Amino acid sequence: MYNLLMGKAIRKSCFRFAILVSVSLSALAAFCVESAKTVDAWRTAVDKSAADRAHVAYTSNVVRCEWAGEDPRVASLMPANVAFNFAVIGDSNSASRVTKTLEETAAVIDPGLRKTLEQYGLLNSTLQWLVRSCRPGVTNSTTYLAVKNHPAAFREQDFDVAKLKAVAASLTGKTIALPVQVKVEYLDDPVPLSKAEPCIDYPDIMPEETFAQPFGVGIVLRAPERQRKFRLSASTYPFQGRALKYEWRTTGGVKLRPWPTTIVEVQKNGFAEATVDALYCGTRADILVFAQSVNGIYGPPAIVSVYNPPLAKRTYAKGKLQSISYLKESKNVPYDIGPIWAPREWRDDFVLSGKGRIVSFTRTTPGSFTEEPFSAIGELVLSMSSSGIPLVTRKVEYFISPETGALGYRPIGEEKKYRLGESPFRRSGE
Repeated sequence: MYNLLMGKAIRKSCFRFAILVSVSLSALAAFCVESAKTVDAWRTAVDKSAADRAHVAYTSNVVRCEWAGEDPRVASLMPANVAFNFAVIGDSNSASRVTKTLEETAAVIDPGLRKTLEQYGLLNSTLQWLVRSCRPGVTNSTTYLAVKNHPAAFREQDFDVAKLKAVAASLTGKTIALPVQVKVEYLDDPVPLSKAEPCIDYPDIMPEETFAQPFGVGIVLRAPERQRKFRLSASTYPFQGRALKYEWRTTGGVKLRPWPTTIVEVQKNGFAEATVDALYCGTRADILVFAQSVNGIYGPPAIVSVYNPPLAKRTYAKGKLQSISYLKESKNVPYDIGPIWAPREWRDDFVLSGKGRIVSFTRTTPGSFTEEPFSAIGELVLSMSSSGIPLVTRKVEYFISPETGALGYRPIGEEKKYRLGESPFRRSGE
């Protein structure tokens, strides 16, 4: 082991609202703190600053575990897998007990080896590997790589202190597995949509990317498009080029393929192009990547989680989006998601072309007897042709109310006129 170890933001059209957005987000955060209780592990999964702190602790050898609540469903409902932070499901004292177990496990590692691990910020990744490889049912590399054995939150019984200490005491420099890092790149291709921009591609001011740490990335699906595509690249930490190969695993609704540029950028070399299908990914789609070290051992994974907010209920017909209803609550949101979701109440019904591209949509608000028509690019329609094509529009500004914390909108700017046949399609149309 000693030889092994030594050896893009909101577009310009929204820029002038940046100050308003900052103030509104602060108000929303205060509103959510007052109105909803949450648990530490859930907060880390949805709040960028909390995820940043978890990442610092991870690479600084600070042993910690956060409580994920008592509901076992949390393991599948947490918005983003923070694979660099231990989360445990159990009673309110379970996190403290698991932290003690982890500290006792770290204490039996050979002092010289532990010093080297700490020198390179690898103590916590080693503990992650120990817990994941010692889980009940994990007996070989095949079962270790199974997605089910890498949940967003563990159960307390997954931390068998006797087994963990026995394995930890037997570790040598040749039996340490290196963790893997992952990077998400967004493509310029309009179909499927890659990076979506707030105020332009979807009705919101929040970005889709919750956080992007080397050991985990959180993305929230906000645009109405059913399919999304991202390009991923992996490398070993703390030194690149130390992997025999990389292994990728996914949950439902995700398809992986090599990068289409060269024959070298393939999955076993750490490159994958992922297409996420909102229709099939459920509440969350996960993409896991593992690095196999030169000793043949697979280390802890880096995980990209794509959260499909349950508060945006999508309706499809023959695979085509029909509407999105925005809900106040959902049984699949047991804790506060305020840092990544501003509450709203309306329904958008979409009009599609024969090719399935969004031509326009109408918005209905509870208590209102009228529908507001919008163009494909989200402009409020003031006049349209007899065939339903927008002719006169105004841009719309989205904001978060400082009083209620809810998302609102209002028309801004001058009227925009289109000639018949010139009304724009979405750049991300499918």
